[in-house]
Amino acid sequence: MNRTAYVGLGGGIDLMTPPRQAKPGQCLFAVNYECPVTGGYRRISGYTKLGDTLPGTGPILGVCTFKDEHYAIRENGATSDLYKLIGGAWASIGTLATGRYEFAEGNFLATEAGRALHMVGGAKPYQLKDGTLSEIAGAMTGAKYIAIHQNHLMLGYPQGSLQHSGIGDPLNWDASTGGAGEIGTSGALTGLINGTGGVLHVTGRDNIKTLYGSSGANFELRTTIPNSGAKPYSLQSLIQPYYVAERGISNLQSAQEFGDFRQMQAGAQIEPLFTDEGYAERVQCSSISKRRAQYRVFFDDGSGVYLSPTGATTVSFLNKPQVMHAGEFTSGEESVLFGDDVGNVYRLGNGAQSFAGEPIRAFLTLAYTDLKQPSVRKRFRRVFWDVRSGSSANITFRPDFDFGGGETAASLRQTLTFLLGGGLWGVGKWGEIAWSAPVVAQEAGDVTGSGTAINFAIYSNGVSEPHELLGYDLTYSERRLRRG
Repeated sequence: MNRTAYVGLGGGIDLMTPPRQAKPGQCLFAVNYECPVTGGYRRISGYTKLGDTLPGTGPILGVCTFKDEHYAIRENGATSDLYKLIGGAWASIGTLATGRYEFAEGNFLATEAGRALHMVGGAKPYQLKDGTLSEIAGAMTGAKYIAIHQNHLMLGYPQGSLQHSGIGDPLNWDASTGGAGEIGTSGALTGLINGTGGVLHVTGRDNIKTLYGSSGANFELRTTIPNSGAKPYSLQSLIQPYYVAERGISNLQSAQEFGDFRQMQAGAQIEPLFTDEGYAERVQCSSISKRRAQYRVFFDDGSGVYLSPTGATTVSFLNKPQVMHAGEFTSGEESVLFGDDVGNVYRLGNGAQSFAGEPIRAFLTLAYTDLKQPSVRKRFRRVFWDVRSGSSANITFRPDFDFGGGETAASLRQTLTFLLGGGLWGVGKWGEIAWSAPVVAQEAGDVTGSGTAINFAIYSNGVSEPHELLGYDLTYSERRLRRG
């Protein structure tokens, strides 16, 4: 007698749980898929190139969106230039010292006119205000990290020094009369990030500290995490600080009962990626996506990890991100930029269906399911996929049985055909939905084969809108108990 069973998809990659114990719906391998907060797996959006290749040599040294404009930095001769995208072309608007740059946008005045962009890259910091780039001459040279905290401009020096400007004045660095000051961190400094409750987290190579207080008169630096630090350029804020530590992606959660913070390993399921394959020491850049509720970190080989509250997956770009920045336009629209190693700048998302014109290759290997009967052999017959598409993607799948055992012949790869996604009246966007099509399509496929467990490998390659895989419904019949 035929039976049916439904498996909902979601949970991301699980490299910690033995394959026989992994939850059905999780995955063993995923490239260029992401975990939406609503569940399932979605092929990632692509990116578009902004303008032509920037003049100069070497990689992009910094990117940023500020006041609805895109900016980028690249070495050009003995110094580097700050470029602005004007009419689709990059134009130099100022000269800076060469180095990798971090940015902090803030307003030290009471009106909109006070908005300014501050940046630092290993030499003097700079300020971009009212279209004019100027060096902050009073600050010491050598800072690599920057933040705005309690109306002070904060600079982090890798040697272990945290310095702040006078209150309300990012140009005032006179410690004797202007309220500027310095705090030693007792170790190498790797990043600055604002935290909940009006604090500033100061990360080091071997510890994490938190700065309390509102001015130089009462600043107090306390140790929060004594034996674990954050890797440089991995620190981002997604309500809470996220970063890469020795054992993978971690975050700081407020411990309300003590008014302090505690470390949580948000990326525990992919820990071997960082410990066994060494990616903890290969962090290149990071960013967030508020729209997707994602922390994103990239490595020196162009691969990366997307982490959301529902799980983590890996991504692999054709162009290697060197620097990244997540910002917003005044409309609230998200703007995530990255610069590559040969002088190009790209914008992630924004409806991009490809990697700057090239197809997006995506792989997904789901965890095995034994349908809660690990000792019973089954005859698998049909599978019905729940697909939310809205795209013309070419998707293929192939089943596998018994954890890759050789008792069942390998199945052929099959093409998953489906209708363009429909929508709900008054909810879906006009012109982006297919009329007379279901909101979620259920597409059938043949999975003829026998075994105690089954899984699926999914592949797509093309230029198309992202598709979502939400689950699958299996038709099968029970046969006999497994023999010893």
